[in-house]
Amino acid sequence: MRPLLVAIVSAGLFLAAARPAAAAPPPWYPPLRWLPAASANYTPGRAGAAIGTIVIHATEGRYAGTLSWFRDPRAGLSAHYVIRASDGEITQMVAEADTAFEARGFNRGAIGIEHEFDPNHGISYTDAEYRSSAALVCAITKRYGIPADRAHIRGHSELPGADHSDPGPTWNWSYYIGLVRGCAGSVATATATDVGETMCDGAGCVPAPGFGAGAIGTEVALLQWDLAYLGWMTRSGVLLGDGHFGTRTLASVRSFQAANGVPATGFYGPLTATALGRSLARTPSGAADAGLAFGVSSAEVMRLQRDLRELGYMDMVTGYFGPATRDAVRRFQLDHGIDPTGDYGPLTRAAMALDRR
Repeated sequence: MRPLLVAIVSAGLFLAAARPAAAAPPPWYPPLRWLPAASANYTPGRAGAAIGTIVIHATEGRYAGTLSWFRDPRAGLSAHYVIRASDGEITQMVAEADTAFEARGFNRGAIGIEHEFDPNHGISYTDAEYRSSAALVCAITKRYGIPADRAHIRGHSELPGADHSDPGPTWNWSYYIGLVRGCAGSVATATATDVGETMCDGAGCVPAPGFGAGAIGTEVALLQWDLAYLGWMTRSGVLLGDGHFGTRTLASVRSFQAANGVPATGFYGPLTATALGRSLARTPSGAADAGLAFGVSSAEVMRLQRDLRELGYMDMVTGYFGPATRDAVRRFQLDHGIDPTGDYGPLTRAAMALDRR
């Protein structure tokens, strides 16, 4: 291969390798491009700190100049993201898993977002910039379970001990937070219909991924029962949770993720769903497969009836899902905080698995 071509290929491989896996955003993030900051301008990792704050910055200079400065190893500064005023383009410069040098004293637990703002050259905050930033912040809050409020989304000038004034008095906090909450609100009310279909096999049922803190619904309840079966939540915690993704569920998901090699974000995404499925497969409960309802005759119905008999909900084992079985399932569901439909679905199956342990 000719020397020039070797150099081009080598450069391409270097740039591809320069992007750490942790920099790749989840699929619900807005479009962005990756342009790594100089390695001298950030620290790999978070030193064990949890991400809990999003810091809003202003570039006080042009977009292109900011990107160049963060790529200069002499800068000693960086941010995770930079947003262009003209069209809202987002450039990621530091992986969220790493510590950017952007807010002294808060770096380890913060994600910093720079917004192009250079009034000396006629560049003010734009609607495109606000909307792009809000979409990004909404995605970040969803990923880490951060409340979408002013206690967790803060200006650089608002941090204790800050010697900066950004984003300044022309930054429209009311409008911006309204945009963020408008997006985050749709996340907070996610239901089973919003996130997709439950995935079931012989090992159990796994909720479809795509929800986090604040979500409500049967998919959350299924996740809670699965975590309880695997030992990451208590039975009482599931009943108290009542299908709401609150602090107990968030802590349990994070613990499960950390123990299974998944980034401990607390968000129930595809990687966590895969790990959950693997864990259930390693510890099969032997409960009947989900999907049984009135009128069905099968060996699985017989297995369900045997479980119900052992738990004290019915006496007969016939293999036919008739009125007696439906009533027994309803009583079981009522005792477990499940809508008493009488059908043996994923949620009832997960609760049954826990009771059979």
